[in-house]
Amino acid sequence: ADSDVQSFCCIDQCNLLMDTLEQNIAHPVASPSLIAELVAALPSETVPAPRNLSDSLRWKLDTIASQHGGLVPLHGRLFARWMHHAYPNECPQPRALGVTEAFMTHEEWRVRRNST
Repeated sequence: ADSDVQSFCCIDQCNLLMDTLEQNIAHPVASPSLIAELVAALPSETVPAPRNLSDSLRWKLDTIASQHGGLVPLHGRLFARWMHHAYPNECPQPRALGVTEAFMTHEEWRVRRNST
């Protein structure tokens, strides 16, 4: 039998952070200043708040906005990458453009994990 297989459920911390942002913004786009203000006040398990966002984080957010008419799309790849920089332990780095990987069943995942 597969007694070594454990079933568990993990809470996606990045989704919780995004849910909070979405509830506060209530729109698919927002100004970089509003996002910066909200994120500076939004703690995670590994990132304390309140905090001052680094110049690099602010610059990246402003750059995203400059590519989209002054507003930041909350559901785009660039903002997902920005969230990874703001919350590196909670939000994964998005895949490179054009890179896709099919979802695996639990058994496929276990086989791949045990073969590496």
